Amino acid sequence: MTDEIEDGFVSECRRQGVQPGRSVMREAAVILAGSAMTDQGLISLPSKGVISLPDLVRSFRASMPGSFSEIGADKPDKQLGNLTESMRQEIAATRQAPRLPDDWRQARAKYEADSVTSRMMAERERTWK
Repeated sequence: MTDEIEDGFVSECRRQGVQPGRSVMREAAVILAGSAMTDQGLISLPSKGVISLPDLVRSFRASMPGSFSEIGADKPDKQLGNLTESMRQEIAATRQAPRLPDDWRQARAKYEADSVTSRMMAERERTWK
């Protein structure tokens, strides 16, 4: 796909109010490989004939509707794994801070203040997350 055709494809998508995704652009590059723009503004596909840019965009929108996003529409949350960003924020907000074990003070009292174990436990208390 030449830069002229690619630029025309993206411009036509935007004119129709959509933004093409990566998968559409990749598929368009495969289908339009070796194509050329005619004097009439049509795309000449090797061994296939010609098609106009608006018809090409409509064809892709019909076959790959999920690969286009509406321009100016509220964008849905970005998917991260199978959780959306708002789900992750809700989980983080409701997650309780971790606590030291209930018997921590009893276990700590068993060791002298200057022992290695006591110093390690004190460090663990400071860095507990």
